[in-house]
Amino acid sequence: MIETLKNNILTLIYFFVIIFLCFLTSWVWNFILLRITKEKKLYTKILKRIKKGVISFIFFSGISILWERVSTILLSDNIYFEKLSIILPKIIYSFIVFSIAFIFSKIVDGFVEWYLEEIPNRTKAKVDEEFMRLLQKVSRIIIFFIAITIILNKFNQPITSILGAAGIASFAVAFAAQDTLSNMISGFFIMIDKPFRIGDRIKLATGEIGEVIDIGIRRTKILSPENNIVIISNSEIVKTRIINLGFPDTIIKINLKIAIQTFEDKEKIKDILIEICKKNPKIIKDTVNVYLVEFTNLQSCFILSFSIDYKDEMEVIDRMIDEIRKKFLEEKIELISVKRE
Repeated sequence: MIETLKNNILTLIYFFVIIFLCFLTSWVWNFILLRITKEKKLYTKILKRIKKGVISFIFFSGISILWERVSTILLSDNIYFEKLSIILPKIIYSFIVFSIAFIFSKIVDGFVEWYLEEIPNRTKAKVDEEFMRLLQKVSRIIIFFIAITIILNKFNQPITSILGAAGIASFAVAFAAQDTLSNMISGFFIMIDKPFRIGDRIKLATGEIGEVIDIGIRRTKILSPENNIVIISNSEIVKTRIINLGFPDTIIKINLKIAIQTFEDKEKIKDILIEICKKNPKIIKDTVNVYLVEFTNLQSCFILSFSIDYKDEMEVIDRMIDEIRKKFLEEKIELISVKRE
């Protein structure tokens, strides 16, 4: 009787020690670890997320050790106790495995959050948030799939049959949704390869030009000059030829062909055109060039070449044509036409 009472008291003490360790871990986490890592945002984000998992791991690990002690003391021929002594350690083991899986999952979550917040500020580069979110979800699925596999193995369940069933189900889903999967895989490669980024102006093989406003997992959205949104499946984009007008930078070259009635003083024409360009603040000054490309008895043709940001393309061309028309009229030079080459 005294021995039983002693064992019960010790068991109760061990249980309270486990609870105390959990509270102590929580206190150390909040008032020591988080303060030490306050200046390191990555560590702070990870520590905040894995706290519950670590406490859970400590608790169930303690319960597992406690059960080993209790089960040796409470030896019984009772059939229900025997079943409990077999199934309870497996259940506790499952909670320990899930705690570890939770910790790894939260480490990935913390890294992704840190990456999306910090990397753009450090590198001034555009970050593919949707890709990182996809990576986060895939990692979580893999981690918990491994955890479930380990737990099923502990319960003596045939893993091979489960993997086979998962393979057959995956094949059926892939066959039924092959177009969707094709677009998703293509979207994944677009995010990795980066043939274009959000904000870039691209020209498709069909001749459509527009600014990329969204790169999704299944489709890409382009804003056309007419202010319409063109939606294209990613699988179609990766198979076609694309000209990225915004890479390596947003500067494009404009050529205007100016036809006038034959005029002897070609240097005067060049000076006039260069002067017009200098007055336009959106034209890059050291890129301005004028070339005489045609001379006949009826007309002379010049090419006015300059560079601008592609976002100013239509505005600059409109203004340049108007300024050329006004200036030539003022100089009494007969203008035949101005058009973009």
